[in-house]
Amino acid sequence: MAVEIVGTIFNALSCICGIPTCNCIDQHRNFNDDVDELRRKLDSLTSQKQDIESRIQEAEARRGQMVRQQVQEWLKQAEEINVKVRAFLEKMQGVKWYKRACLDRLVCGKINMVKEMLDKGSFPEGLVIERAPAHGNIIPTENLVGEISTKEEIWRYLMGDEVGMIGVCGIGGVGKTTIMKNLHNDLQRETRFEKVIWVTISHPLNVFELQKKMADAMGQRLRDDEEVMMRAAALTEIMRRVRYVVILDDVWQKFSLKEVGIPDPNVQNGCKVVVTSRSSEVCNYLRCKIVKVNLFHKRSL
Repeated sequence: MAVEIVGTIFNALSCICGIPTCNCIDQHRNFNDDVDELRRKLDSLTSQKQDIESRIQEAEARRGQMVRQQVQEWLKQAEEINVKVRAFLEKMQGVKWYKRACLDRLVCGKINMVKEMLDKGSFPEGLVIERAPAHGNIIPTENLVGEISTKEEIWRYLMGDEVGMIGVCGIGGVGKTTIMKNLHNDLQRETRFEKVIWVTISHPLNVFELQKKMADAMGQRLRDDEEVMMRAAALTEIMRRVRYVVILDDVWQKFSLKEVGIPDPNVQNGCKVVVTSRSSEVCNYLRCKIVKVNLFHKRSL
């Protein structure tokens, strides 16, 4: 009688699952092992994704490179699979034994899917490619004869990670603007930044006008009927899309980047803001790394 009952149960499972009874028994026994294997593979995929993201972040920050399209697609798919499989594993917890034979097929399918993503994540051609130059306008200026060391100091801050805000200070006519024009033109050939923006500040400072100049330089438009605060929020969203250098020339009075809508430059976004000013107080207020400029000679191009 007992044998008949067991046989009836397995015949029922065979009908429900659509698989032979012997296979049903094997899959029931292997279910826990396959779930554990799926967890291990998913953990490996998560680690691989995190490693790739770290390598990409370093390459973008230090060498101005951009992510290959296939790598971006892989990261997106890997994240989608991660979310779906983890949700699937949550459902597998505490599943009834009589369902395991049927569900083991799904588990094995998930294992194969994760394995395939792991194999696709090798990228023998590399993760990144060189970013195209900023291709901005070259500003007519003079060749530098003196203060080459000052220009080189500012360039180090632009290329390094430790300084985001740079204040170029000195008396009127000392050559601050000439140095920055030369650096602006050099930056046009630099692949580290996607956008190099030059804005000469009006006197007195007009935030509404500055916002318009910034948006124009980004190829965008802000609504004229909105208040400065709302325009600042919109400009911030525009600026966050790219790695930029903003050069604000001839700043006379204190203001905040947030008021305008310029995100604070930092290691994470890799952006830079350079301010030229006669006032060290203005540069200190903006928390700039101050570079002093002494009087030097210049000659026209």
